[in-house]
Amino acid sequence: MTHKNIIFFLIFLLLLLIINFSGFSESEYDLEKIELIEKSYKGSGPLWLLMERGKQAYELGEYGLSSRVFREVINRNAYYPDAHMWLGFIFEQEGEYLLAEKQYLKALEGRKQLYVIEDEFHILYKLADIYEKTDQYGKYEQILMSIIEKDDNYRDGFKLQYAMVDVLKMRGTDKLFELYRYDENKYNRARTELGIFYYKTGRYTEAENNLIFPVMSAATTGFDYIYEKTADYSFTSIISHVDSMNKLPVLREYLQKNDFYKSLYYLGASLYADGFGDTARELWSLVYNYDEADSNWRIRAGRQLQQPFIEPIITPRT
Repeated sequence: MTHKNIIFFLIFLLLLLIINFSGFSESEYDLEKIELIEKSYKGSGPLWLLMERGKQAYELGEYGLSSRVFREVINRNAYYPDAHMWLGFIFEQEGEYLLAEKQYLKALEGRKQLYVIEDEFHILYKLADIYEKTDQYGKYEQILMSIIEKDDNYRDGFKLQYAMVDVLKMRGTDKLFELYRYDENKYNRARTELGIFYYKTGRYTEAENNLIFPVMSAATTGFDYIYEKTADYSFTSIISHVDSMNKLPVLREYLQKNDFYKSLYYLGASLYADGFGDTARELWSLVYNYDEADSNWRIRAGRQLQQPFIEPIITPRT
């Protein structure tokens, strides 16, 4: 950061501090911040400072102002991917999905210049959300596959997923969790969404092969955490393991945050459609017994346990 940039930053912080401690109410404080951004974003400050102002306006719900700030960044540097990403956020928030898609794709063109390199995945998932909302199922599948293929272990994972699913089908849930572990990674969300998509499009084996990863990952994370805390924890059954995880608030929250029960439900649904009803019921029972009382997945698992059914197939289109 140059000497000039440091001065800009210190002045900006000083103005914010003056506003913050001047006795204004929260709404008055927000108005002062908005006015400050309005007056200053067309100045000669550095691009990173403009980006911060644009983010502040976005957080205040001032999407028009935020958009103007990010467009000013692009006017100064047309290849600034973070500005395109944030414009995408604004358009998506306003329901302008075509415009949001355009900005996200522009951001991906400059992915190597993103301030936070991992934001590439955030953008890809945003595109996936748009394609799902707009029923562009071909693009939805392609974008999820593009995320999964970034995994360095993608090719090696084929043998593992087939082996785990085979054990699950032939020897049951307890044997699966006794024999295998799978570490948490950033591709699990894509695996979950793609697995559910495959189930909904009638590709049940492909669904199983994808959903097995996030389910095993969550179970492994729970096992490692409990073992680290107790040092004498050992796996006895999947029921007792999920029960142990649910007794710890941090793991209970983790399971909810990472859609464990959603993945478990659809893994069961895929197995049922594939002719493995008994194993499906084991998984649905876990969802019914341990997910939150008012959870959609618990309710749906309960229905499946009473009278199993296969959900209607959707027809993909590009």
